[in-house]
Amino acid sequence: MDVHILAYAFDPLDERVEQRLARFRATRQTRGRRMVERLRALGYRIDSDRVEQLAAGGAVGRPHVARALVEAGYIRSVSEAFDTLIGAGKPAYVDKERFRIDEAVALIRAAGGVTSVAHPTLYPGHEKMLPVLLDAGIDGVEVFHPEVSDSWRENYTSLARFRGKMVTGGSDDHGSVKEVETLGTIRVPESLIGPIMERMKAEG
Repeated sequence: MDVHILAYAFDPLDERVEQRLARFRATRQTRGRRMVERLRALGYRIDSDRVEQLAAGGAVGRPHVARALVEAGYIRSVSEAFDTLIGAGKPAYVDKERFRIDEAVALIRAAGGVTSVAHPTLYPGHEKMLPVLLDAGIDGVEVFHPEVSDSWRENYTSLARFRGKMVTGGSDDHGSVKEVETLGTIRVPESLIGPIMERMKAEG
């Protein structure tokens, strides 16, 4: 299962982080090209160069492939592209390299940062999985999120406090690569930012 891990207050110039992300970006580029090749074999005449342009210098992902399909007029929406062509198990899907949880936690911790489990309620069986993730060394849980209900926010805030972990929050906005923009939908209490800022000062 994919688990999204948020990283805060780490040194973005840390050589270990840069080297690992460079390798990761290279595999993402290769994956994007392989999806384009599969789509072209299926009769969808999109171009790898255009997909990389849509990524605007960032790591190429499926949303960029989906946007190229929409732009070319083959598909009406990004979600339709995922549902019919590039979602897991679909004709043009290519699996991706993943970080192991312990690797991600160790890498960010070595660079002076802290980690948090993103949008916890979106994972199947999250009520059993989250304690395991926190026990594995993740520093917190994102309780302020558009998909986290008030009741789960309360439950997971209590869980985090019981285990001596922090809580974080964010809107999970991805800009134009997602059809639903969530920027500004979540207000994160300033008190949650304090511990992260204190860590940054200590590391600085």
